[in-house]
Amino acid sequence: MSARILFITDGSPSSMAAAETAIEFASFKNAILHVVFILDQGWRNLLGDEWMSSSSTRISFQDWLEIGLTEQAESILNNTIELAGITSVETIAEVKVGKTETVIYDTVSMIKPLLLVLPNPYSTAPGAAGGLSYNIKSLTKKITCPIYLGPKLPIA
Repeated sequence: MSARILFITDGSPSSMAAAETAIEFASFKNAILHVVFILDQGWRNLLGDEWMSSSSTRISFQDWLEIGLTEQAESILNNTIELAGITSVETIAEVKVGKTETVIYDTVSMIKPLLLVLPNPYSTAPGAAGGLSYNIKSLTKKITCPIYLGPKLPIA
């Protein structure tokens, strides 16, 4: 298996700044850039169903929202692929659904990257308004490869 750099993105400004570092490192190491956008499975729990008239209405709404979230994720992944293409870095991109920390850990375990690049968790708005939510201390206990956090940028 070729060497890989794993970049987890959420499309935030910190994530986009971290993308540049991930691409530079992949280019320097002649590694594949593996880009993952995580749709946290918790979004489904954010929807109250009291206002929905029926279960079919709720399911239709959830399907509509999931399609929108997936399209947004694919757009963010395509932007990263285009950026990596400028430096001729080979890129693999995918959208994964699950608990953020579990998806990160499982992906690291599966591809065994040289480096894990993450957006800075302190550069996004709290709760559902922002990007990825994860506990960096918890991740560092489970993940053995080096971790690079994107820059801490002011919250807009």
